[in-house]
Amino acid sequence: MSAPQSARYWNSELAQNWTGALVLLIVGMLSVFMNWEDTREWNSETVITAVLAASVVLTFISFISHRAMALRSRQFALLWLEALLIIPLYFLVDISFIAILGIVWIVQVAEIADIHRTIWLLLAAVTVFTIAQFYHWYGTSIFAAVVDSVTLGMFHLFAVITTHRANREQLLREQTAALNRELIATRELLTQSSRQSERLRIARDLHDLLGHHMTALILNLEVATHCTEGKALQKVEQSLALGKLLLSDLRTAVSELREDETINLRQSVEKLVADIPNLQISVDFSAAPAIHDVEIAETLLRCIQEAITNVLRHSKASHCRIALTEAYNEFFLTVKDNGRSGTSMGAGIGAGAGAGKSAGIVAGNGLKGMSERVQEAGGEVSWRQEQDGFLLQLRLPTGDSA
Repeated sequence: MSAPQSARYWNSELAQNWTGALVLLIVGMLSVFMNWEDTREWNSETVITAVLAASVVLTFISFISHRAMALRSRQFALLWLEALLIIPLYFLVDISFIAILGIVWIVQVAEIADIHRTIWLLLAAVTVFTIAQFYHWYGTSIFAAVVDSVTLGMFHLFAVITTHRANREQLLREQTAALNRELIATRELLTQSSRQSERLRIARDLHDLLGHHMTALILNLEVATHCTEGKALQKVEQSLALGKLLLSDLRTAVSELREDETINLRQSVEKLVADIPNLQISVDFSAAPAIHDVEIAETLLRCIQEAITNVLRHSKASHCRIALTEAYNEFFLTVKDNGRSGTSMGAGIGAGAGAGKSAGIVAGNGLKGMSERVQEAGGEVSWRQEQDGFLLQLRLPTGDSA
């Protein structure tokens, strides 16, 4: 494994998940061994400890699997099940390292819950561990129970703070990267728009200045042909012919400059989707028509931008396809992801907002803003949840006559 690949692996969720599973496995095995060592036989307490420890590991693996599929409600159910399995272990195992199970658990909570809920659950976890420590040390050393509770309680807090900070930094990095991609794509579109505007300005200047001057020159030469004779007349006629030829070439150049330059929307879209992590995006513009209107190009780009944002924010899709075609003087834009039902780009958008344009899907600010933008341009947006993902379709007039 090369250095960059190794760095990406150790910064990935996969490395974190496997490390957490390994830690739980080691703590579980040590817990079973400590109980077994007391009697050197497999009594009921040792068997129960082994079953609970194995169940904790299996529940953790199930949790990270459901997290990969973004099934949030099932994740919380698994967290509560894992907590119910850890609590008896606190009372069965009288070694303080059993608190590592609670530390891993509170890290899982911090990964999917907001900081306020995490703090309350942190207090609950530390309280349960403290009660278990007093249960084990009661009558022998209350001081040891207090020291273990405070020390390992601080480890719980440190784990929560570290996880929350890491989550916050990851979110900021993703937002910064997304903003940077959007700025690059917008800059590309603005560059093409500026180039088109500059061509139009040059064409107007050539027509209004040089064209008028050339016309005046030709008229003067026409007059001169009637006022001269001999060799001078021949030179004037040659100059008149050359002036007419130059005026004809100037008009041709102006006409070419005034022709609308095609907007390369695909180039802007490819820069928008470049280097997006954990999502493969295919851009199919093979049947796309030429786009001459900058406003139409901007509308399409903004809608694609919003669709991608929704996929990243509300879906655990691994693939997204963007396609642009034309039929009956209308652009047809399609954005399709392969997110699981209930987790793709439309399913979780703006819960509680107004009704969407597909049964069972609630439109949030993203889809509403997209619809308003397209409607202002005379088009229409529709969306629906399918078995294999979420489909967004956009129809926009090209502005060309039939």
